[in-house]
Amino acid sequence: MITLEALNAMHGDCLILRYNHGDGEEALWVIDGGPGRSQWGQQTVTTWKDVLLPRLEKITAQRPIPVTLGMVSHIDDDHINGFEKIMNDLTAAGPGNPAKLKFQQFWFNSFERLVGHENVPAAASQGLEPAGLSTALAGLVSDPDGDAVIQSIPQGISLSSDLRTLHLEGNPPFNGTISASKGQKQIKLKGGAEVTILGPLQNRLDALRKKWLEVLAKTDKAVRTAEIAALFLPDNKLDTAVPNLSSIAVLVSIRGKKILLTGDAQGKDLVEAWKEIGMPDGPTHVDLLKLPHHGSNRNNPEPFLRQFQADHYVFSANGKYDNPDPETVEAVVYVNQDREFIMYFTNAYVEWSKEYKGTKKLPDLLAALKDKYGGNWSWKFRDPKELYVAVQLEA
Repeated sequence: MITLEALNAMHGDCLILRYNHGDGEEALWVIDGGPGRSQWGQQTVTTWKDVLLPRLEKITAQRPIPVTLGMVSHIDDDHINGFEKIMNDLTAAGPGNPAKLKFQQFWFNSFERLVGHENVPAAASQGLEPAGLSTALAGLVSDPDGDAVIQSIPQGISLSSDLRTLHLEGNPPFNGTISASKGQKQIKLKGGAEVTILGPLQNRLDALRKKWLEVLAKTDKAVRTAEIAALFLPDNKLDTAVPNLSSIAVLVSIRGKKILLTGDAQGKDLVEAWKEIGMPDGPTHVDLLKLPHHGSNRNNPEPFLRQFQADHYVFSANGKYDNPDPETVEAVVYVNQDREFIMYFTNAYVEWSKEYKGTKKLPDLLAALKDKYGGNWSWKFRDPKELYVAVQLEA
């Protein structure tokens, strides 16, 4: 059995992937750690303390809890916060404060590594060191995705430092930045899992790094700052936008089952990456697809949904920022209306700021779409009494 659990990470992402080894043991992956404190009705929820740790403690009695692979898809508080707290705890562990988790392997592209800043001499930064970008660019990036990345850069720096302390840095077996490129080989992991990297694309990263160095070389401070800010806009015409290139996206194959984990990647970029790395033409069937960026319609264009057609679609969101967008929910149904599939939602009580197709509530929209399109498809909400909604794949 292969199980993906989408935890109640509120407006963020926190996933647990579990599958049995050939020797009967279970591999356990944790992908993203969710946000910090979030308000939900009368409750204040912290993903790591209130959701992720309690769930892991129920999965296994082993202490510290063995995690085969930990992965942060990208720097954004609603993905990285939980892992930042985990690593803070692990670095402070000692005889009187035992470690709660033990990681065998960890994947994370730090911001410095992403843009190549780790190789930039300190004198060349000219006041635009990564740690100070949230201050230097304050008010200059109106796009919420770009600003979220900027604000989370210090969290990424903290996480990178802790990973070095814990000897988990380096992204083995990549030994550097995790990226996708033509001719790449599948990465084989413990328990028979094979991973194909779909994002970020190496040639796009190369272009971003080149542009980053060019901007740092500018002598006019105002021009330099403005051009750095422009690199955080997702619609950047040079297609070197930091938000678009931040997320690690992977296709995981386990005993014939395919799971596409997308973080906050841009769907059109994943389609281009599929072609760029030389994968087969035509629509691709996957058993499970975690919708990019919490189901935002900016990240889930129709070409992406037609390229990767799934039996199980996972939405991790709670309505904040209107995610999942109702347009995305309908697009999944529209593209797949002649197929059997299931949509899974971490939260049923999603209410949008504006009315869509006569309703502002997710359950009502799904019922209306069923009436409109018919078809052999269904949906499943997380039980409010549970910490997660699970997808199980027979393998």
